[in-house]
Amino acid sequence: MDLISFFNTLFGFFTLVSWIISLVLLYALIFNFKLPEVITEQLYNYATSVAVFSMIGSLIYSEVVGFIPCKFCWYQRYIMYPLAISLLIGLFNSKFMKLGYFSVIGFLIGLYHIYLQNGGGSGGSCAVDVPCNLKYVNIFGFISIPVMAASGFLTIFLALLYYDLSRKKINE
Repeated sequence: MDLISFFNTLFGFFTLVSWIISLVLLYALIFNFKLPEVITEQLYNYATSVAVFSMIGSLIYSEVVGFIPCKFCWYQRYIMYPLAISLLIGLFNSKFMKLGYFSVIGFLIGLYHIYLQNGGGSGGSCAVDVPCNLKYVNIFGFISIPVMAASGFLTIFLALLYYDLSRKKINE
């Protein structure tokens, strides 16, 4: 197995897992379903690990594998990197926990990037050498780098939202 196939398989698997967890969290939020406390207590740690692994994954794709990031990949990195650092700091200082909600902006950028990558919009290029519709990664025919990024941002947001709401209910 070559390096690209290994990382595509690994990050594709992480993306599918994040979708499953996001669906569970979304169900719990919509239908006011209470997850076990042992899981709820770890959701902040999970959101932090998703942010850190997303940051590491983007660095692996650009620095190890050699994929050139496009303009929208950079925009998502501008949000994910500080997000990962602030969530790590939030493990020790709770003032930084709320910065995780900036993941919504990253999710929206990711959705727009997915739209552009699949032929939406003007069909222009993100940069001269990296067109918006270029798919370096195409796992199962639908998981691309923008899909991975948007999934990470959504998972971070839902995990933090459920974590915060469950802590508020405990304190009431």
